[in-house]
Amino acid sequence: MDTKALKLTAIAATMLDGFVPTSWTPLPPLDAGVRVLLDDDDQQLVATAQTQLDRTADIGSSAEAGRIYDSMYPHADFVWPRLRAITEVDADYFDTTSPTTVTLADPLPGAPLGDVPIADTSRASSLAQALATLHSAAPEPVSDAGFPVEDPSRSQFLILERLDQAASTGRVPSSLLQHWEEEFEKVALWHFLATPIHGSLDETSVYTDQERVLALAEIGRLRVADPAIDLAAASALIDPAALPTFYEEYRNSRPHADEHVIARAELLAEFAVLDWLLEAVDSGDETAIEDAAELLRSFNEVLFGSTADDAAPAQGPTADSAAGSAGDAVSGKAASRDAQSSRGAQPATAAAGADSPDVEAAITETAAADVFIPGAQPAATGSDDDSEFDSEPGSQVRTEPTRDSDEGDNGEETGRIR
Repeated sequence: MDTKALKLTAIAATMLDGFVPTSWTPLPPLDAGVRVLLDDDDQQLVATAQTQLDRTADIGSSAEAGRIYDSMYPHADFVWPRLRAITEVDADYFDTTSPTTVTLADPLPGAPLGDVPIADTSRASSLAQALATLHSAAPEPVSDAGFPVEDPSRSQFLILERLDQAASTGRVPSSLLQHWEEEFEKVALWHFLATPIHGSLDETSVYTDQERVLALAEIGRLRVADPAIDLAAASALIDPAALPTFYEEYRNSRPHADEHVIARAELLAEFAVLDWLLEAVDSGDETAIEDAAELLRSFNEVLFGSTADDAAPAQGPTADSAAGSAGDAVSGKAASRDAQSSRGAQPATAAAGADSPDVEAAITETAAADVFIPGAQPAATGSDDDSEFDSEPGSQVRTEPTRDSDEGDNGEETGRIR
């Protein structure tokens, strides 16, 4: 019997004075571990047990990052996590190898992007505007709070160091190595001022509705660094056809950005595949190593028109095709990672509460959770017909009303605490 969600609910009920949850609903784990939406009839809070990823340092800094966001972006048109309480439980509580951090936070509006790239220009523009806002703040509050500061020379050194490591594997086409060496060694490329950046953008940290970005999660990796890092990560979340709109909107929203920020972002997006190769080599996973090497060979062919390492470069691809190839490569990395982490699992879905349509809520599994809920009343199983649910463009989540019943229409189990 899997009792982790019930255990998390019990822990969360003791974390905040005056908050006595009367019901709970499982949420998609988003690579975090266990997540539940708690309701005490007056307010909703999200409890998370970080059982799958070692992100304790990020979690510990999230509360401070939230305070800095509050001071730096008082008029931002997006929100960020606001932690209400943090605690730690022994490893045996959730059968982990180390103590587990449990957080209690306000729910975020909208729903995470999921695996479907942003293809519409409205949300691509909204994400560009959000990042322009982040990058336009003064860096002093971030550095003064003790968050990392990476100057341009340090950023260049780290990239060239990773390039040397990748070259030593013998799995990177020589044309690509030469291309990256020549580009990243250009002095003008690194003439920029480091800015506050999000530092951890991915498909689980960007929350949207059908029209715009509503929230950015995973803010614990806030730091002062190259803004192109965020742009490169965002490019992996956007359909290649919408990338020109994204970059143009970023330029318009942040007119004083350095002139090479887009070029660095495109190079860093390409470089993401090489990072995947290094991660695979470090893990010793031969399948992942070969997958990464194959992506590098494919990308080399797109850029230079040949799979041969010593082939002369053909006519260069257009900016859109190169960016698309980089985005596809990064998307392939994410898909492979997700497939490995959730092999055999059913697709996760999410729902929004009827009274709070913008709040992520509900349904994490397609089969009822094997959890005993004290005092819970069984409800009739709903129809298998999902036609009543509205699907959000750009995501693989569905929205539906939050039910008072203890079991959702498609078999998900929720709890009502007596």
